[in-house]
Order: sequence, then structure tokens, then C-alpha cells
Amino acid sequence: MLVYMAADNSLAQHADLDLAEMEEIGSTNDVTVVVQVDKPTIGAQRLLVRQGSADVLQDMGVIDMCDWQTLAHFLEWGISNYPANRYFVILWDHGTGWVLSPKPSFGSDWSSGNELGISNGDLRKAIKTANNFTGERINLFAFDACLMQQIEVAYEIKDYASILLAPQNICPLNGFRYDKILEVLTANPKTSATRLARRVVEINVDNYIDIQPVAYSAVNLVNLYTLKERMDNVLKILMIYSPSQNIIDLRENVQTIPVLGNIPDPDDEYIDLGDFINGLYTIFSDSVTEKLLNTYNNTIIASDYWGEDFSRTTGLTIWFPAQYLPFKQLLTYYTNLTWTQSRWLKFLNWFYAQDDIRPTSVGITVGDVGGDNNFRIHWHKSYDLAPITYHLIEAEDTSVLFADACEDSNLWNLNGFSLNANNVHSGNHAFFSGNASNLQNSMETKDILSIENLGLLSIWLHHSTEDMTDSLIIEYGPFKDIHYGQSHGWVQRRTILPPGNYPLKISYHTNNAINLGGCYIDDIKVYDLKNGSYVKQYYPDTSVYIFNKLRGEFYYAAFAEDRYGNKGNLSNIVPVSVENYAVPYSNPNPFQTSCDIVLDYPDSLHPTVEIFSIAARRIKKFDAGAIQNKTIHWNGKDEQGREVGSGLYFILIKDGSFKRIGKIARQR
Repeated sequence: MLVYMAADNSLAQHADLDLAEMEEIGSTNDVTVVVQVDKPTIGAQRLLVRQGSADVLQDMGVIDMCDWQTLAHFLEWGISNYPANRYFVILWDHGTGWVLSPKPSFGSDWSSGNELGISNGDLRKAIKTANNFTGERINLFAFDACLMQQIEVAYEIKDYASILLAPQNICPLNGFRYDKILEVLTANPKTSATRLARRVVEINVDNYIDIQPVAYSAVNLVNLYTLKERMDNVLKILMIYSPSQNIIDLRENVQTIPVLGNIPDPDDEYIDLGDFINGLYTIFSDSVTEKLLNTYNNTIIASDYWGEDFSRTTGLTIWFPAQYLPFKQLLTYYTNLTWTQSRWLKFLNWFYAQDDIRPTSVGITVGDVGGDNNFRIHWHKSYDLAPITYHLIEAEDTSVLFADACEDSNLWNLNGFSLNANNVHSGNHAFFSGNASNLQNSMETKDILSIENLGLLSIWLHHSTEDMTDSLIIEYGPFKDIHYGQSHGWVQRRTILPPGNYPLKISYHTNNAINLGGCYIDDIKVYDLKNGSYVKQYYPDTSVYIFNKLRGEFYYAAFAEDRYGNKGNLSNIVPVSVENYAVPYSNPNPFQTSCDIVLDYPDSLHPTVEIFSIAARRIKKFDAGAIQNKTIHWNGKDEQGREVGSGLYFILIKDGSFKRIGKIARQR
């Protein structure tokens, strides 16, 4: 038994009590009890626990017990120096589950000021490193620490341990009953990890009857991948539709796990996973949900409680905030967990139906242009919790329509905004929104900005506002882009502007409650995208094949948009040079009644255009005067005014030595 006691904190006296409990039984010929304990000012020691005493194996001085490498070294040392048929590892300290910030996750080391994190990968790195060094999978891994029996925690170590034993709730300060646990273990040292886990759960719960509500459990980590797959199957079906009232009511009434005290409340951020799955099965009663429920039940080795407030606990906790805002505020930390390989985050986002998070930016590349004026445009997949599609922009040129380094206010009418030198992206000044209550501040360009087709806004922002309440609003006519919450430094916003003749307006609105740091704005540019247009809109793929492109210089960029209308930043803009002339083609192709035939030729020429059947019979001839903007309209009739039939037709454009032949199709 390897016990890692990170007691360099307020729990130091309890470490002494638990060591005394271990010494009641101590090591035997078949069971070795090794402890690494660290306490304030005293430093760390490695102990071999005997009956009635403990041998000091090593004085380690002041160390950081919340450094993942310290934990890894202890496990490597303990397993290498005390090889065994089975390993029971206990991590002892404070605990709050997976979340590292703004609360400690596991452990608190006063000497270093550190905590051992779960969401930042600390625990996984420690256990994985020890596993790689020793080649040993830990048979029974336990937390003598509050709130650690969470699926997010369990999934971090599922590849390196077989069973996880921990409390689901806030456990008493006295923690495990080490004397009783060692009494069971030394009486039957060949007992399996599963049987031992059941007995430890029973011992811990029995120890707190009539004293404090508790919920302890042991989980089969080997089953977690199958559990994830079965849960994903259920959630995939569930998310086809909008959240029903049944699902909303289920969250309202499910067993919750408080992180402070022991009185559950519907607003708690954690729920009992098994109770939630039972609720899903009650609603749907289908084979897919039944498989999930059976897998969950087979994953729980033991689950017990004392106290009616935890009567529906089943063994595993999962993060499920009641409201969207706390979900959003911790989302960045949660995404680092291995558990996010599941659909759970997407399910939560679907459940709240309030998604205001923009998809991540994409990077775009263009392949070489082929002999048929063909090339492929590709962009990286954007990340978002909601389903996303893409928009691909094409322009013939880009030019700066408006530029302000925000060093003065000459280009703006300011109403409450001011120049500020305290926080700048570049130069010496930036605009500041103010940060008082009940603000309706704004700044607006003195001149109208005229965009003929599409424009691009590039602006640098630094904001700290009450999330989803105090807002920075960027407007250009009907266009509106809203920002709030924490930007965590300067961020660039790049977004497409619609055509129009409007001023650029930036507003900052606050309520009468919390005021944070406000907003800073710097380095504003608006670009005109000449003949800008959408090549693709709401496109599901990440590449587009362009064929028979007209001769010229073109620029491409892409951005993602999720199902809630949140638009990601516009990608980098990539140029494409097409040197050959395209062959004629029709819009639409195939056509039914009439079409526009698009032509590509040198501006100095005055070509004729002829249409031929597949049998080489000339159907129609157009002189140069019929060409308007390098396009001819064909009504689908021949020289005699008769409708031509369905089929393939050839288009010949020629003037002197210049010739191009294209194919179009009619479908009636």
C-alpha cells in the first residue's frame, strides 16, 4: 500500500491521526505500507509503517508535493523498491474534483503555493510516467480527498489503473479508517482488488453513520471506454432534436453533489451520472439507453452512502451546471480533459441552447493551378461545440478603405469613449470605453464608409466585462458584432462587412450591477474587397475544387459559422493567379430554358461565338456585338427560333488565332 500524504496545509494534524491508525496494524510479511508525508515547516519523509511505529526511510526536506513529478517519483520509488503482486495507491489531501481554476483540484502545498491539477494534465502525467517507468498497472487507486469520484477524474487514469475508489461528496476531515482497512487487508492479503474495494467502501460509509452524510464508491476503470461509447450513442440520438421539457425536468430533479456543505441543490454544478442515466431510461425506455444503463451498472463495483440527501447516488459524478454561464466560464479548463473525447461537452452546449462562443479561426491554403484553370482550396477544420458550416469568400483585390492607429480622435465622434495610454496594442494610445454603471457610450466615424460588395473589418480588442451582460457592440448598418466577458489580453477580430454606405459605430453598454475593466480598442482597419462574393455559404466540407476559373488575380478567405449564428474570425487571405483563359461555360449548367454563356478572352479581341450540337451541326452564331460584359444570353433556340432538345452542346469562341471550346448541357 503506497500512501501519498500531501499534508503541507491545514490538514497536517489529520495526517498524524491517520498515520497513527496505520500504525495500529502496520506492515506484515505479506502487506507493505509505505508513506510519503509532507507537513508545514517539517518537510517530507518517506516512511515504512510498522505496527506501533514507522521507520524513516528518507528525509526529503521541503519539497512540492503538488508537483506531478514528485508524485511520479514516489510511485516509481515505491513500486521499484517494494515490488508486489498487487498495488493499492492512496492520494491523501484536499480535493475538489477535475477543476483547477479558480479552485484547487487535488492537493494544496503551502510551501510552494501549488495545487496538483486534473484539467491541466498533472495527474495523468504523473500516473502515466510511473506506469512507463515500472510497467505496472495500479490495481486499486484511491483518493482520500473530497469530490474526486468524478468521471472526468476517472477517465484521466483509466489506462494506468484498474479501479478508482473515492468519495463523491465532501467527506469528513478524518477521511479513511486506515486501521480497519489494514485489518481487512492483512487478514487476507491475497484478496482481489475488487473485493478489497467493496470492503473499503463499506468501512468508510459505516464509519460515518450518524456523524456526517457521505457517498463512497469504487469504479471499474477498464469499463470506462465502453461506457463513453454507449453514452455517445445515446447523446447523438438525443441531440437530433431540441431539448425537450422532459430533459429539462430531469436536470432539475436529478441527484446533485454540492461542492460546499452536504445539502444538495438543483443549482449544484455536479450531478450523479447514474441517476441521470436512470432518468433517461425512464423517459425513453429504448434498447440504446438500456445498453448504456447496463454498462454503467457493470462499471460500478460498489456504491454506498449514509444520509438521505445522497440516497440516489450511484457511484460516479459528472459536471452538469444548471445554467449556461458557469458552463461557459469553466469551458476552457474542461476542454483539456481526456473525457472531452466524449460527446458530453457538445451535449451540455446543446442542452443550454444559448451558445454565444465563436468557432475557432481557420487557416486556408490553395494548391497549384492546373492546365484546366483548376485548383483546390483547403482550410483547417474549425472547433466548436455546435455543428458548424463554412463560408468561402472570393475577391479580385483588397484595398484599405479606413485605417486608424487610434493615436487621436480626429476620425471619430466620441460619446463617452476616450483616448487612454494605460493599455495599448501598439503605439501610445488606444480608445477606452469607460467602466461605470449604466453606460451608453459610443464612438462613430465622422465619415461614411462605402462598401460596394463585401468589406473586411480588422480590429484589436481587450475587454473585461460582466459576461453576457455588459457589451461592446460593433455596428455597420445592419451588421452587428457583440463582445463581452474576458478576452484575456489583446485579441484580433476579423469579420466580413456587408455592402452599404454607413458609418462604423462602436458602443459600450453596461447595466447597474457589476463593473469590471471595460474595453480597449486599437488598430482599426476596414478593407474593401473588390467584387467580393461568396463562393460557398453554409458549406459542410473543408475544401473546394475550382475548375475552369477565369483568367485573373483572385483572393480567397474562409470562416466558420455554427448553428447559433456565431461567426469565427476570417482566415488569412491567399492569392491565386490564373494565367490561362477559361473555356466557355454556362450559368446555370445544365440549364432548362435559357442560360448566360460566360466568355474569357483578351480585352483587345472582338470574338464571335458559335454553338454546335454534338453532331457538329451549328445551332446558333453570335457576333461580337451580342457580347455584354463577356457574357452572352442564349434562349435555348436555334437560328430558326426552334427550341433545341436536351443534350450536350459545344461553344466555340474565336477571333483570329484565339480559340476556346467549351461544353454546356441542356436538360428539359
